[in-house]
This record gives sequence, structure tokens and C-alpha cells, in this order.
Amino acid sequence: MEDKKLQNLKHIAPSSPSQEAKEAALSAALQAFDQVAETADPKKSKNIQGKTIFSRLKDMLFLQRKEHHMAHRPQKRTYIAGGALIAAGCLLMLVPTIVNSMSEFVGGGMEEKSVWLPEMPSMRGGSDIANSSPESDSTVSIFSPFARLFKEPTTTLPSLLPDLASSRELKQRTEAVVMPPVEQDRSQFEGAAENKVKLVSETPVSTFSIDVDTASYGYIRRALQGGHVPHPASVRIEELINYFDYDYPLPTETSAPFKPTVSIYPTPWNKNTQLMHIGIKGYELPQSEAPQANLVLLLDVSGSMRADDKLPLLVKSFKMMVDNLRDDDIISIVTYAGNAGVALDPTPVSNKRKIFATLDRLQAGGSTAGGQGIEQAYALAEENYQEDGVNRIILATDGDFNVGTTNRDQLQSLIEKKRKSGIMLSVLGVGRGNYNDALMQRLAQNGNGTASYIDTLSEAEKVLVQEAGATLFTIAKDVKIQIEFNPEKVAEYRLIGYETRHLNREDFNNDAVDAGEVGAGHAVTAIYEITPTASAVRHIEPLRYGSAEKSDSVEAETAEAGQEMSSEYAFVKIRYKLPESDTSRLMELPVTEAMVAETVDQTNQDVQFATAVAAFGQLLRHSSYIKDFSYSDVLALAQDGRGTDRFGYRSDFLKLVRLARALDK
Repeated sequence: MEDKKLQNLKHIAPSSPSQEAKEAALSAALQAFDQVAETADPKKSKNIQGKTIFSRLKDMLFLQRKEHHMAHRPQKRTYIAGGALIAAGCLLMLVPTIVNSMSEFVGGGMEEKSVWLPEMPSMRGGSDIANSSPESDSTVSIFSPFARLFKEPTTTLPSLLPDLASSRELKQRTEAVVMPPVEQDRSQFEGAAENKVKLVSETPVSTFSIDVDTASYGYIRRALQGGHVPHPASVRIEELINYFDYDYPLPTETSAPFKPTVSIYPTPWNKNTQLMHIGIKGYELPQSEAPQANLVLLLDVSGSMRADDKLPLLVKSFKMMVDNLRDDDIISIVTYAGNAGVALDPTPVSNKRKIFATLDRLQAGGSTAGGQGIEQAYALAEENYQEDGVNRIILATDGDFNVGTTNRDQLQSLIEKKRKSGIMLSVLGVGRGNYNDALMQRLAQNGNGTASYIDTLSEAEKVLVQEAGATLFTIAKDVKIQIEFNPEKVAEYRLIGYETRHLNREDFNNDAVDAGEVGAGHAVTAIYEITPTASAVRHIEPLRYGSAEKSDSVEAETAEAGQEMSSEYAFVKIRYKLPESDTSRLMELPVTEAMVAETVDQTNQDVQFATAVAAFGQLLRHSSYIKDFSYSDVLALAQDGRGTDRFGYRSDFLKLVRLARALDK
């Protein structure tokens, strides 16, 4: 074939070859190159035609290419030109396929996914749907400068530099989209100042709402395992303590949902004080006695939920939960991003295939209209309300509400109004970086629900499977605790944790005041550090002249009650409502000298372990009361109280303490 005709071939656009054609062309090219290798003398030949692409680049890089017209023997010239042309033709046919494949790979990471891909006719409320996913041609141009090496034999490296520079800039922009830089942590926590010591002579009564949330423990675990010391504002000590299960005595009568137990023992971190440990545990609800559940899964599918530890983790978590529900339980799914919509109408758990298929279709994209989603979820729960069952919304989000009703107070007001309908709201928090813990605490507390943090599938299994009864089934609501300390026995006290759960003294008897809930099998612990009146060292120096009015009052009451009252350290009162009632019941327990242990070792393992967790939380908060107690001391105390540790949660706690010891310098 003449050289002119050969040159004209480069202007013909290659058609899409079959797989057989590609293999045949590649085989021919390899045979041609083998012939060239056998006949050509690489020491004498300096022409670029027939060399590999790497050789061409090398020659151009060192400016070794010279103008010539293939002055070698005619026969060798034919072999070299023919081999080069066949190789070029083969590679030209393969380049579009290779580039398109790479474009799809890179472009797949750039594609914007949006809310939910609907397949069912029951779509209501208009989800933020954007199914278009245009393919980008910009990725192809990254490789186009090198394609000229195949098409134009006279191409030199200097002539490629402008194209390479622009391609490099485009590649940098593409990488910035596919792998965004780590942003500053914008997580929000509603921190509260540590509880201070109070004088019994001035404030003898302490009142607070119980708290069974565990979100704080999950978050600090993730921070420590990620190599970071958690911010003190993220540490809520009561949530760390209540993360673990304790074998407190259960009530003997079915009319009472729990039974309080109290013990007093020396404070491990202060020889001049004692700890008063109060524990209650709700009765276990057998699966056969569990009421029918009407659950609405309210999932945040906004753009901030794309990460693997957010929406994908929640989808897997809810599948585990559904797998462990009864067939007659009802599941509905509401999603929200720019708008809210119903992804799944009320469906019995027996139809797991439909529920799982809906979960699998959820994809993240868009802004976050959380307020609208909450309203839609309540409306759906009300439509399918079960009179004798459990009606609960489970909100799963990172808390990044940025569209519609975003003000915390407004959202809180919305939840307060809706809870009167008998529908409870629990929160599952996920993610890090823009995690809005402050908002989710508000929502859970005012929605008569709990707040948990899901950072792993194991934690999801703990919250939604192992502790499903405690998470889903409430056995007592509006639970309040009030302690009255005896000034003859106790001079000072401070409540460890519960900083955001304080109630006024008069709130205890007011049934209109909201408080915390106890789920089936839930264990709740509260620990006070008290200073006995006999202690030589106190946090607050007593007044020189004291308070005659209060002293006379105390003396009169003591004389009237007799010697029995003077031996009491405190008097514990608990108010609660049964789930279906709006009237509270009262439970009382005097704290006597018989409950006092001489050493920590004389208490049980649950008390020892809870004390270790309380000390750990104070260390993370840099408490001024922890004195010289160290992480090593926490380890020793927790090790003694670890017990059987059926699921390994206490052993995992020991690992966290070691991490904190290494990081918190």
C-alpha cells in the first residue's frame, strides 16, 4: 500500500469493533512487533516509527528525535511501517473503550444521587427526586493529549505541554469532587456546666428527670477509636453509666414497673466523701406479651447522609430490626430531604421483601427539611394508630436540618404538641462532622423517647435487637426522682451527671411536667457524692452562725419522728406514670445506715463498674472533683466490676479507657 494511502487512513473514524476483532488485531500487532524485533538493529535505527509508546516518549523527552525519511533498507522500512500502523490501528480501536470505562469509573464517584428512587404508586408528599445522571465528557479529555501520540506521528512532547497542563487542572478539579477534603468538625453539643456541690442546710432537696439515653457513650467511643479525645461538652456522664446493663432487683409485683435499690460506700477518688448509688430496673417484657408495634421509620436522605456510616449503615440496621419483629407488627417509611414523602405505606412485617426493597432504594441527596418530615411521620402514625399497641416514630439522622422549620425551639414545640397523641419519638443519631447532638437531645426528650448513637452495625444490633424491648416498649413514663437529704447525716451533696435533666422542686408533684421514660428491661442509675457531717474536710465551709431558723425546724422534725429518722441518710421518692395513664404514682424508700458499706469491695460488681464509668466520665470532662484519680485507677476499678460480661460491652469499655489514657495527655 502506498504511503499516501496509509496517511489517509488516519482520517477515518474507527467503528466500534467486536471482541473477536479486538483479539485478532492485538494478535496481528504482536506478531508484527516480533518480526521487527527479529530483523531490526536497535543500535543503528533511530527512527521512532515502530517503537513502543514508551520508547517514543523516552526519545521525545530527551530530544533525541531527528528529521529523517526512513533511509534504511526498503524491506525493513516496510516491516517497521506496517507494524507501527497495525499497532496504532489496534490501540486506536481500544482507546475509546478504555477511556469510556475509566470515565464511568471516575464519573460514578461524581454522580449526584438524590432522595429516593420510587417504584410504587403510593408516593405522597413529593420527594426530592432527580433521577437524571448526565455523564461527564470532561474525564475523557484528561487522556486526549496522549491519544495524539497514536494519531499524529510528528507529535513532540513540547507540543503536548499546553494540553497536559489543562488536563492536569481538570484532573485536580475532578479529584476535588470525588475525594473532598476533610472539613472542620461542625458537630453541635448543648454543653452544660458540671453540677456543683450544694449545702444540705440551704438546699436539702434534689429533683431530676431520669435519663436512659446512650448517645453520648456511642459518640465518645467513636472519637476515641478515631484517635481523638472527645470534647467535654459531648460527655454526659449519666448516658455513659446507663449504656450498660445492671442486674438490679426486679419488682415482685406486676403493678410496679421497677424497684429502687440504694447503697452507700466510700468515694474512690476522695477519702472525705461517700457515694450514694441509686439503681432501678424495669421488668423484662416477654416477647409473647409485647403489644403490637406501629413503627414509622423517619429517615433523613439529604445530601449530608451519603457517607457509608450514615444512610447505608441505617439501611442495614433497620433490616436487622425488622428481622426480629413479629409478623403482625407494622412498618411505615417516611423520607425527607428538600421535601418529605412516604416511601412505604403501613406494611406488616410479614411482607419483609417489600420493606427491604424500599430500604434498598433509599439514596441520599438534597437539603434537609426535617420539620416537614416529622409532621409527615406523625400524620402517618396517626392514620395507623394502634389503641392497645406501641405507636412510635424512629427518627434516623445526623441532625443537619437546614430547610423549613430549623429552629430548635420551634421543633421542640412541634414535638410537644404531637406527643399528646400518644405517639412517641425516638432518635438514632449517625455520623461525624456535622452531627447535631443538641437538636436530637431536644427532640428525644420532648418526644417521650430515647436518643442513641449508631456508629457501627454492632451498636445497631445492641440498640435495635438485643435491647429492642427497652428501645420500643415503654413501661413507665414521666419518671422523676427526688432526694431529701438529712442534715444530721449529710452536710453536702452533688449529683454526678444529669446536668440537663434538672427539675424544680415543685415540678415533682406536677403531673403536667414532662420527664424521662423507662423501657422494658431498662436499667437506670444515679450517683450522688455526699459529704457526711462527721467529715473533717468539706467543699464548703459552714457558716459561723449557721441558720437558727432551719436548725430549729430540723430539730423539731427530728424530735417528732424519733430516733429512727435521725439514722436516715436521705429519703428517696420516685414518681412515674404507666404508659396509658396521665396520673402519676409515688414510690418511696428511706436510705438507712444498713445500706452503708465500709469499702467499695463490699458492694457488688454492678456498683463497682458503674462507679468506674462515673469516674471515667469525670476525667473526660476534666472535673475539678476527681482529684488525683487516674485512668489507671479507673481500669483497676472497672476490672473488678466487669463480671461475666455476656456481650463484651464492659471489656470494650476497658479498651476505651486505655485509649483515653494514651490520648488525653
